[in-house]
Amino acid sequence: MFDKLTLVSLTKGRMDWIAKRQEVLAENIANANTPKYVPRDLKEWNFKDVLGQSVPSVGIKATDPRHISPPMQDPTKVISTKKTFESSADGNAVVLEEQMAKMGQAKSSYEVAAGLFEKQFKLLRTALSKGQ
Repeated sequence: MFDKLTLVSLTKGRMDWIAKRQEVLAENIANANTPKYVPRDLKEWNFKDVLGQSVPSVGIKATDPRHISPPMQDPTKVISTKKTFESSADGNAVVLEEQMAKMGQAKSSYEVAAGLFEKQFKLLRTALSKGQ
């Protein structure tokens, strides 16, 4: 029922993206000693792109089955990260400090999104209780 609310679905999408990113970063940390391992990350979560996919707007639309549909962006697409300035002798490019900083950033982002999620439901609860 609440998934139909745009702000709720956007917040849930952001939290899902952050959770997936934490999994990918954890894999990087776990493979810190694997020879020739290249760290990975998720494609950056762009609010404008995600909002455009969730809110109907005027834009490109396939009106005929023979038309090419506009591509949908996948916010959870895993990509290889850019080459870092450090690598070990065995070719491993994982910099633990960098990965830990990204994990901290992801944790903070998740807490902000969870707080926003909580406030949205408090507002809904308040609105629903006033109607009685």
